[in-house]
Amino acid sequence: MLRFYIRQFTWRTNHLYSVRASRNQFCSTINEGDNSKQSGEVVETESIRDVLNKTVEEKSTENILDSKRNWQASKACEAIIAIGDLKREAKIAQSELQTDERFKSLLKTLESEHIRKVEPLKLISSLKALNELGLPDDSYVVKNLENSLIWECRSCAIKDLVMMLSFTITRNRTESQKKLFREVNSSLERRWVEIKDGKVFASLIYYQDQFSGQFMAKLEDRISEVMEDLAPGDMVIILGQLARRRRRTVPLLKSLSFYICKHKSSLDVKQISDCLFAFTQLSYKDKDTAEKLCNEMVGKVAEVEATPVLRSVLRSLGQMKYLHTPLLEAIMTWYTRDLESEARRMEVKDMTTLLLTLATLDYVPLEHSRLLDMIVKELGDASSSLPENVWLDTVWSLTVLGKVTHNQLQSVLNSNFYNVILYQSSSKQIGNTLKLLNINAAAKLLIQDYTGSTLSVQDDALMKDIKVSPGLAKVQYNKSVLEAFSTLFPPPRLSSLEVNTLMGFVAEAEAVLDADGRPLTVQEFSDGYGAKAPSKPLPDGGRRLTLVTASFQDCLLGGQMSGVTSLYVRLLEAMGHEVLVVNYTQWPVRDTLVSRIKLLDERVKKIVEAGKKKPE
Repeated sequence: MLRFYIRQFTWRTNHLYSVRASRNQFCSTINEGDNSKQSGEVVETESIRDVLNKTVEEKSTENILDSKRNWQASKACEAIIAIGDLKREAKIAQSELQTDERFKSLLKTLESEHIRKVEPLKLISSLKALNELGLPDDSYVVKNLENSLIWECRSCAIKDLVMMLSFTITRNRTESQKKLFREVNSSLERRWVEIKDGKVFASLIYYQDQFSGQFMAKLEDRISEVMEDLAPGDMVIILGQLARRRRRTVPLLKSLSFYICKHKSSLDVKQISDCLFAFTQLSYKDKDTAEKLCNEMVGKVAEVEATPVLRSVLRSLGQMKYLHTPLLEAIMTWYTRDLESEARRMEVKDMTTLLLTLATLDYVPLEHSRLLDMIVKELGDASSSLPENVWLDTVWSLTVLGKVTHNQLQSVLNSNFYNVILYQSSSKQIGNTLKLLNINAAAKLLIQDYTGSTLSVQDDALMKDIKVSPGLAKVQYNKSVLEAFSTLFPPPRLSSLEVNTLMGFVAEAEAVLDADGRPLTVQEFSDGYGAKAPSKPLPDGGRRLTLVTASFQDCLLGGQMSGVTSLYVRLLEAMGHEVLVVNYTQWPVRDTLVSRIKLLDERVKKIVEAGKKKPE
């Protein structure tokens, strides 16, 4: 059997047989079969004599032998690749090769210096085949091929260098392999000005850990230089790779977003979806970019044949906090038609993603109420079929949208369910607990006639004390607002700061006003957001005032209130509090303290005047 296969690869016969090399997979397969050209399985090539005659005509006579030996080295690589394939397919045994003189002769050819003339792809494929055939990494033939690759690093194409990088990155066992890896790296860093292919850029970003920070900075500059010449699809690939590697270089992202939007009409639905996802992963929240991509997406939603693309778009819109009404309308129209068709494609995860996105964006489209009602009915009480975290997000979303049912509330507010949420050891424990408290407060204050179980927050130490520590940007924004508020209502006598409402969020400040807007002692008239009875009843016309700050992180892209902030306001209003929302779009952070106090005082006076006009 072995002799039959070896005979197919020898170069000393009168005829040669072609070997097909796959450039992408770095492997080869031999064409086998009869001599029929129509079958395509065996292809007869030129004889040795024909090749040598051509060499005589094209070159001097003294180079004939060298040309022949170069030709033998190339064919030897093809033969060893094909034998490796046969070994992988278990058509030959390794023990047969070890004693075959022709195989040893084949290896001798690979050990010659003429192997340096073979292209990098064949050398890499040959090294893989030798590994498959069990040759040790420190054997001379392996070292010779690796040394040939080292020489190739200086003059081969950039694509071949990237291919070598991919190959050598996991081969660092011997000194020769380490030397090859170092040479590939240094050659890429030395020849960075030659790079102009988008896919090469993406590959190098993927391997960023193997390069110096200086090289990566040069690479990003090079991308910006050739950006105008890149294909739109390649720009999307580069952007996606930046997102995967969490490489957030704002100037490069600005350049990418500009040119991607410039060529947005040539992008398909999947590519637009990938762009939105990448910008979300990189926290690149540019409204103009998002708007242009979403506008382009609207007209292409009808072409979508599978739900994963739409699900990705919805998730990106939610995480980016960007409300693009036409795109949401188009997606919901697609889902409505899908639910009404026989070949239904909308899955449960599509439903939960849609609900969470709509809740985050605080968007309840009246014209699509039927779709939401169908989803609510379809989901029913899915607490037993969905993971606890997913079902909690779903019920929370329905609560924000005002579509939650009593059974769904009961499914998360019972001890069997909420004990899993409260005492799970995961990074989502705090966020999930806060959502549970939101739902509990809504069940008590917003859902009429709900008689199911609720949480006793005061009796649980974990729920009573849990709260989120705000980020630095939120802290700085709150400091600017509270500085002015504390001047109008000095704490602790006339206001309380950073109050835990026990409803899943912290109120930035609480104050109590009389009918004319004058502050009263907060400790005497506060009800602790339902946690205690006030020492004194409110005087006629008196009101409790809660300050809620809405920083950039709390709002949608554009400044509107997010779904969670909107829920907080509704819960506070249901408790009888007047709510003063200070949105970052209307707050002069850099103005003087006097200007900020004046602005806040005017806002409080408007609330007082509006309260006087309300019917008792």
